[in-house]
Amino acid sequence: MYEREYDSIMSKLDKLKADISFHEKLFFSALAVLMGLTGWAASNFLSVPVFVMIFAFFGLLSSVIFAVFQYRFIKKLIKELEDV
Repeated sequence: MYEREYDSIMSKLDKLKADISFHEKLFFSALAVLMGLTGWAASNFLSVPVFVMIFAFFGLLSSVIFAVFQYRFIKKLIKELEDV
C-alpha cells in the first residue's frame, strides 16, 4: 500500500537519491562504530575480562562486514542511478 503511494509521489531518480543518502548514513555509522570499538579495545584491553574483548571483537567484525555490504550496495545504487 505505502510503496505504491511512495512511487507515485517520487520519481525513480529521487527515490534512488534518497536510498543512496540513507545507505551512506548507515555506512558512515558503521565506520564510526568500527573506530569507536577499536579505540575502546586499544585503551582497555588490559583492564577488561576476556569475554568482553571477545564480544568487542565480534562487534568489530560485524561492523566491518556491515560496512562492506553497505559500500557494495551504494555502488550498485550509483550504477543504477547512472542508468536512469
